[in-house]
Amino acid sequence: MSVPIRAAAPSSAVLHSATGWRSWVLRADRVVCWIGRLSVVLTLAVVLISCFFQVLDRYALKTQFDAWDQIARIGMLWSAFLGAAMALRERRNVVIDIIDRHLSERVRKVRDRLFDALLLVLAITLFVKGLDVVAVGRFQDIVGTPFTYAVSYASLTTGMVFFILFLALRLIIPQAPPPQDVFHTEPDVDHTAVPPGDPS
Repeated sequence: MSVPIRAAAPSSAVLHSATGWRSWVLRADRVVCWIGRLSVVLTLAVVLISCFFQVLDRYALKTQFDAWDQIARIGMLWSAFLGAAMALRERRNVVIDIIDRHLSERVRKVRDRLFDALLLVLAITLFVKGLDVVAVGRFQDIVGTPFTYAVSYASLTTGMVFFILFLALRLIIPQAPPPQDVFHTEPDVDHTAVPPGDPS
């Protein structure tokens, strides 16, 4: 006799098992992650569209607008910093593993918390210093565009905001799983399990 078993994704299990403030933190994290992913998609779209129109303009339209490459560079900066933050959150960033096999589980956890704390301090420092750079960039026009360099420099400060949020989450809830986006609905997965001693 077969018995259907409904299995949920790990992120959903952790989210539903969390109670109190942890549940609120994880739900807020889902919203932030959705905003981050959407931002990466939009900035990459800006790069793609700008490069396409640059080629189209050069060989077909032949307009006087010559700032497509500048817009593409702005989009690349934004996608790079936002994408790096999302890779950190989803634990997909490149990691060089040299001594992990020689460390105990407890030592690895202490090391990870220490590195996360140091990265958090660095991200906060870059954010604070980046605000001054953005202020200076407001007085520097990007030739051929209606933008100033503040738009480019703001990619660093915005990226650091995401870094700060994600690193703080790591320190508060070390085992927080990479979430699905906020509008994701997890399909029910039915697995057929045979109870012990029942051959059917």
